[in-house]
Amino acid sequence: MRSPLRLLSVLFLLTLLACTPEEAVRLSPSPTAVPTTVAPTPTAIRTAPPSPAATTAAPAATPTATPTTSPGGSPNVPCPARTGGSQANRALVTAVRVAHNPGFDRVVFELGPNPAAGPFGLPPFSVDVASTFIATSGQPVTVLGNAFFSVRLNNTDAHDQSGRVTVSSTDIKPTTPLVREVRIVEDFEAVNRWAIGLERSVCPTVLTLTNPVRVVIDFPTPP
Repeated sequence: MRSPLRLLSVLFLLTLLACTPEEAVRLSPSPTAVPTTVAPTPTAIRTAPPSPAATTAAPAATPTATPTTSPGGSPNVPCPARTGGSQANRALVTAVRVAHNPGFDRVVFELGPNPAAGPFGLPPFSVDVASTFIATSGQPVTVLGNAFFSVRLNNTDAHDQSGRVTVSSTDIKPTTPLVREVRIVEDFEAVNRWAIGLERSVCPTVLTLTNPVRVVIDFPTPP
């Protein structure tokens, strides 16, 4: 009878062991592996040799010469001044004319005696290249054209003793091929100055004539 009882005791002990709670085991998490970046092995790149066209330097652009004078402007070397007349003479401008002739445009300053002055004759005059014109008042005078000449008549007036103008027009705008405008700039204290505006720059020929006394300026044009 001991054997069955002993067997029951063993079974009872096994049952108790089966019901005893187990100790919880905390497992530490496995460390996360940090990925290691491996530098890529540089791959040798074979560069093709440059083609002959690539090694040839492109020719430098030739700079365009900048003209020193704009088309139709006054020349770099101005036309020589034309002068004449006598300081002893006095005159009065009685007419100014512009006309075209085959091969030239002509500007004429006709002169007569000046009752308010001394002996009559061809007074001192000059014909010069100009770029600007300033009136006696100090104000600029605008003249049509691309090239300009100044005509100065000393000991000369363009008005009589009463102050009346002695020419029919002090601003002439002809239809000639070259001369575009002739206008007075100064008429003060026996100094008479006129502006001539041209379509393009040319050097004139200056003549003096008598009966009546005249200063004649010819600007060459195509025939």
